Amino acid sequence: MTYYPEPTGNDTRGFTELFTYVNNVSDGFFFPAIMIVIWIVIFTGTKQYSTSRAWTTASVVCAFLSMPLVIIQLISPKWMYLLFILVAGGLVWLKIES
Repeated sequence: MTYYPEPTGNDTRGFTELFTYVNNVSDGFFFPAIMIVIWIVIFTGTKQYSTSRAWTTASVVCAFLSMPLVIIQLISPKWMYLLFILVAGGLVWLKIES
C-alpha cells in the first residue's frame, strides 16, 4: 500500500499551499495532467476549424496558462518549454497550410 502524507493545517491554508501539496503527493504530475486536459478540451472545441488552427490555439492557450504556474513553481519549466515548442510547430504548420 502506498503511503501519502496527510495534509497538515499549513498544507491547506491557501490555494498555493494546497496545490503544492497535491502536486507533491502526485509526484509533480498534477498540473501537467491538468494542462494536458485543458489542451485536449480546447483542441476538440476548436476542431471545427482546421486541425492546424486547433493545434495552435490549444498550444498557445496552454503555454500562456503555464507561465504563472512556472513562476509560482507549481510545474517544472520543461512543461512550459514543451508547450512553446508545440506553439512553434503549430505556427509552422499554419504557415505551410496557407
